[in-house]
Amino acid sequence: MTRATKTKVLIESSDVLPLVDIEIAFRVGSLQDPIGKEGLAQLTSHLMRRGPHGVSAESFEERLANLGARLSVDTAMRSTRVRATTLRRNLESLIELVADLVWRPAMRARDFAKLKRHAQAALLARLDDDQTLGAIQLRERLFAGHPYGRSSSGSADSLRRIGLQDVKRFYARYLEKEPFIVGVSGDISDSEAQSLVRAHFPRRTRKMNGKHDVPATRIPRGRHVVIVDKPERTQTQLYIGTLGARTHDRTLFPLIVSNTAFGGTFTGPLMQEVRAVRGWSYGAYSRLMHSDQRDAWYMWSAPSVEYSADCAELQLDLLDHWVDEGLAKPTLKFAQQYLTNSHCFDRDTPSKRLESRLDIELLGVPRRYVEHHDELIAQVTCKQASDATRARISPRDLVIVVVATAKNVQSAFEKLPGVKSVEVVPYRA
Repeated sequence: MTRATKTKVLIESSDVLPLVDIEIAFRVGSLQDPIGKEGLAQLTSHLMRRGPHGVSAESFEERLANLGARLSVDTAMRSTRVRATTLRRNLESLIELVADLVWRPAMRARDFAKLKRHAQAALLARLDDDQTLGAIQLRERLFAGHPYGRSSSGSADSLRRIGLQDVKRFYARYLEKEPFIVGVSGDISDSEAQSLVRAHFPRRTRKMNGKHDVPATRIPRGRHVVIVDKPERTQTQLYIGTLGARTHDRTLFPLIVSNTAFGGTFTGPLMQEVRAVRGWSYGAYSRLMHSDQRDAWYMWSAPSVEYSADCAELQLDLLDHWVDEGLAKPTLKFAQQYLTNSHCFDRDTPSKRLESRLDIELLGVPRRYVEHHDELIAQVTCKQASDATRARISPRDLVIVVVATAKNVQSAFEKLPGVKSVEVVPYRA
């Protein structure tokens, strides 16, 4: 006979406020969407949020309101998380309700039809947001043919293919009987939290799988420009990206420091040269992402049409200089101080500390990244930061995405140094 394993419960106690947050986390997300049915994981979580079996969506919302509770079910690329908050005195009633929601969801046809219409409408609304269009196009091109390039909200075609039975099968395969982690933070003791979880949540016979099985990411060689053609644009959205780092990459913390110095603060050269010196964009920053495989590194700015190609060329020059020359010691020290000082805001509430612990268990983030963050940042040398930048950031292999009226920018972007191809795509595509 197979024995049930003890559910992992992470607890962050604090009696500062009479509130308790509870989170049920699964290691499943949009990576599990079948090809051609992107958006399925997100639709499943949204349908679960409509309430448990035997309770109408309206009655469920009324029960939450009577408990003074907030509740959300969120799907990311690698996780699905049910989060709820309530007053300490109403905690057990909320846990009963959440347990019903997760393991006895109603999955009603009328709710599904309504949510699917909402999802389709959200895709249409997204066409009005130029910055979102650029970000989506960057990931699609940077990770073409790879799971990291697929949108968690799907497309018009993929949503059309998803039926209620798809949602039910996805739930049954990935959530209904799968292992999970529980996090509890706020005004509750360890023994109370453990007792409530044992009393109301099911036990599982398997432990949570340690890693997501995804292939290595690969960047297309050369510099490739994609113009998302949208009429009557006076301002453009400009993204320039390549591959960044893996979570378990030895170069991660040196690269975090290096990227922060380059484009992570107002005083970095990216913001200074684009905004302060030339006034071409209100903002300009660079972002480093990491995952099981190498995720994206990218720069963003929003120059006007007349300066868009000039801004792109400037950013490419800044990128070349950053990779070739590395960091000066004062710049490194400023970035380290900034990261250390700002880290306290990631740890200043029990719910934030709980999220960090959940990331360790759920996403495979090394424990030392959380427990020794400041030491890892302080230990980075100029040589390590510069070597990490050269090893991981390739100025020669880039995807350049600009959301603009193509006829106004195409010829200028074709003349950017090292450009191998230029493609124009309609924004409604």
